Amino acid sequence: MRPAFVNKDCHCLFARFGKNAAMRAILSVILGTVISFAAYSAELKIGTIDLQRAMTDYYKWEEVTQQIKQRDTSYVKELEPLRLEGTRLEREARELALSIQDNALSNSVRDEKKKLFEQKQVDLGEIRMRFDDLQLKRQTDLQKYSVQTRKQIADDVLTVTRKISEAEGFNLILNANKAEPISADVLFSKNVDDITEKVLARLNAGKPRPSAEPKRQTAP
Repeated sequence: MRPAFVNKDCHCLFARFGKNAAMRAILSVILGTVISFAAYSAELKIGTIDLQRAMTDYYKWEEVTQQIKQRDTSYVKELEPLRLEGTRLEREARELALSIQDNALSNSVRDEKKKLFEQKQVDLGEIRMRFDDLQLKRQTDLQKYSVQTRKQIADDVLTVTRKISEAEGFNLILNANKAEPISADVLFSKNVDDITEKVLARLNAGKPRPSAEPKRQTAP
């Protein structure tokens, strides 16, 4: 008999900015070219940004995280009736299977219990199929929503980064991920401007202010 119904956690996928070997090889060539060019140009301006921090400290990140958690909780509640029904059918099927083994039963009663057991197995299979189909659909929906919202946040960060870079005359902005340096484009930098704070300031400038609670009137 298949193990009891268990809800699988719907894990959210967070966008990562790691680069594959090919991209890193291309980056090395670009940086080599930039360094060579720097020897001939005093106007070259290079900056850095911590993309991971720019995303996670953006107010929309927390909003999206909470929305994903709420959807996850809602999906679990939607699955609960099917899970309970499946658990009930499993228990009844086990009880019938045990009762059939009772030697004191007459043939007619045993045959009747066998029919009930077989029907329980059919019902259980249908419930399992409905449970698995719905769970897969909700997991897919949650993953799709997570990817879409994280991409929108990434687009916001990159758009603001580009605007600030152009306005301040940067020729190159590199990702300096301080939380995971191994996945960053920069392992060491000195006397290089970091625009993370400027990007966050502009992104979070649009954060809606919490509505003021109405003042309570004191009874006369």
